[in-house]
Amino acid sequence: MNSSFITSALWFSFRIVWSLSVAVVSLSCQSKQDDAPKPPAETTTVPAEHGVIELPEGSPALAQLQTDRVVIRPIRMTLKAQAGKILANDNRLAHLSARVPGRIVAVFANLGDRVKEGDQLLLLDSPAYGEAQLEYRKARTMLSVTEKSLERATALLDRGAIGVGEQQRRNADYENARADLHEAEEKLHLLGMTEREIQRLAAQALPHAEVARVSLRAPFAGEVIERNATIGEVSDPNKTLFTVADLSTLRVRADFPEQQAGRLKTGLTIDVRVSAYPDTTFRGTITYVGAVIDPATRTVMARADVSNPDGRLRPEMFAEVLLVTDEQSVLSVPRSAIQQVGSRTVVFAVRGPRRFEPCEVTFGQTSPEYVQVITGLAAGDEVVTQGSYALKSELLREEMPTGGPL
Repeated sequence: MNSSFITSALWFSFRIVWSLSVAVVSLSCQSKQDDAPKPPAETTTVPAEHGVIELPEGSPALAQLQTDRVVIRPIRMTLKAQAGKILANDNRLAHLSARVPGRIVAVFANLGDRVKEGDQLLLLDSPAYGEAQLEYRKARTMLSVTEKSLERATALLDRGAIGVGEQQRRNADYENARADLHEAEEKLHLLGMTEREIQRLAAQALPHAEVARVSLRAPFAGEVIERNATIGEVSDPNKTLFTVADLSTLRVRADFPEQQAGRLKTGLTIDVRVSAYPDTTFRGTITYVGAVIDPATRTVMARADVSNPDGRLRPEMFAEVLLVTDEQSVLSVPRSAIQQVGSRTVVFAVRGPRRFEPCEVTFGQTSPEYVQVITGLAAGDEVVTQGSYALKSELLREEMPTGGPL
């Protein structure tokens, strides 16, 4: 082989090796380009300045948005009591006991019975009561005797048979007898006897058993909610035998935070709900507002009367109480504009055709439609109402942390 042939062969081999090397390097670079992370695809929101959401043109969310203005409106505030309780009406509640000591001989009413005014609840045999009636009968007899004596003395005085002094003495006896009868009658009234029962004592003769027996009667129409009477039991005036309550009207005690004390006044309407009837709202009217603050709970007590004609409400029920105040003009936004983002309460303010800023706000009192604005917005601001939840979702998506490379 000559030297030129060898040189040509070596040069050809070098060209082949160089070409293969270039091909390998090219394939390697292409593989790295394929493995490199691709830029993120276009999202539904366009990045804007910090904290502002900007929706792209043609976004379906834009067509669903509705807005309203932050303005001063006359609204009725709704105040919620910290605690509420149903109570019996004190003016229609009676704890009944015998006015004289004695032994129970008959009971006519049971627990839960409906009674009318004057209905007999029990019969008590009382020697002291019998003595009071006998004194009354004796006083009536003495009045009758002295009255006849006075009549005879007056007739004898007219005929000159007796002097004026004797007639005056008999007249004094008659007046004393009248006073004794009045005293005995008043004593019977104090012991609970009715006028009709007292008139019955004018009969010529009464069995001792009837004279010594006293009735305990209902003072008004209502329901027997407590009975502590047993036949044969000895009772005294210190023991409550029956409790009668008129449950057609009940009272509601509601405890409101002291910050709301200035908004409470008599005549305002309250809405009452109880767990036994969650779908029913009972209406009442405030009749009293407490003059002092409870130092333990820092609340002020309000009392309201609630009609209970069907008897569904019962004393000692716990209640949820809402109070609707008089109209007041305050800076407010619709309730539909409010969204809760974590621990923040935000409203989305319109900052441009497609730009919305989440504003953290604090609120005061609320009504069914509007909420009072304390801080975070100014009068005239335009806020999103319908569709604010969609903006909340976009805000949460933007604030969600992104993962790094594995």
